[in-house]
Amino acid sequence: MDSRRTGPRNISEREVADHVVQLLAELLELAPEAIDPDVPLSAYGVDSATSTWLAGELSSWCGIPLERELLLGRPSVAELSEDVMAVLRGQPERDRA
Repeated sequence: MDSRRTGPRNISEREVADHVVQLLAELLELAPEAIDPDVPLSAYGVDSATSTWLAGELSSWCGIPLERELLLGRPSVAELSEDVMAVLRGQPERDRA
C-alpha cells in the first residue's frame, strides 16, 4: 500500500510522529522501536540531504508543502511532529530560540 496522500489530511500529532519514525526506521534499516521520538534527529544521522528527503516524504503524506527548513535543527521527532501540526493548522512554527 502506498503511504503517499494528496491534499491536506486530518491527522493527529501522534500519526505524524509514527510516520516519521517509520520513515527513519526504513531509511536506517532499524526496527521502528529503535527510534526514540525524544532523541535528537542528528543522533540518527539526519543532515540537510536527509531533511530534504524527509520533508518531501512528509509533504506527500500530509498533502501540503513542507519546507526542509522545518526539519533542520529540530531536536526530535516529537518536536518535528508539533511543527508539522502547526503548519497543518496554518499556525506559525514554534519559536526556535
